[in-house]
Amino acid sequence: MNVFKAGLAIARNAFLRNRIYLLNHLISNAGSFVFGYIFVSIWRAILGDSPEASLMVTYVMVNQAGLWITMFLPYGAFLFQKVRDGTIAFELLRPYGIIYLSFYEVLGHVVYNFLFRYLPIFFLGFLLLGVKLPSPGQIAPYGISILMAFIISFFLNYFIGLWSLRFLSISGAQSLYYFLMNFLSGYMLPAEYYPGILKKIMPLTPFAATNYVPGSIYLGKMTFLEGIKLQLSWIMILLLLALVLTKLTQKRLQIQGG
Repeated sequence: MNVFKAGLAIARNAFLRNRIYLLNHLISNAGSFVFGYIFVSIWRAILGDSPEASLMVTYVMVNQAGLWITMFLPYGAFLFQKVRDGTIAFELLRPYGIIYLSFYEVLGHVVYNFLFRYLPIFFLGFLLLGVKLPSPGQIAPYGISILMAFIISFFLNYFIGLWSLRFLSISGAQSLYYFLMNFLSGYMLPAEYYPGILKKIMPLTPFAATNYVPGSIYLGKMTFLEGIKLQLSWIMILLLLALVLTKLTQKRLQIQGG
């Protein structure tokens, strides 16, 4: 229980740190909304007034808001920042481990993003672009799916943080992460529009589990069971991988540190 309370305290502190920049974040939401609007305009130009165009407007703006939960997470799950300022040495000594610490710290950041970035962008899309609200039966499945998407994104960012522990830089890993997220997450381009074999491969990747799956569940194009099976499978794989890589990284640091 004490460990759980410690986690909540870490999340709360991360939330409060973000609130310092609330006005700046609210203003930058306009830029994020405009970016989504550009994609919406492109889809409307391609699909015209068809029913598919209306669905794509909702898909694009739901994912545009969702990026603040699934893609725009702190670099390296805060580990890179701690490597640079040297506080990682103290974090490694804490009893609950750096996975636990990083998860709750990023969780506080994401709760803030949900309240002050996701919701404003979503409701701007609803008011100005005609984004469709989910049916009552889709709210809980989408909510669970976007939570699973966050956990998957956390692990992907955590791996970048581990990279910084070894190489003291994240530029290469961070660039690769953004490339794969842009190319395979399907946040603006659903799987059915991918060419050839990519149409079958893309939905199975962990990147698609962060945006394509929640967006498809929101629209009712994918059943909750289909989506959650894929997301839970990736969470289990990434969790095991994180445990192994963390142990190896800490062992290497201990050897180097004497």
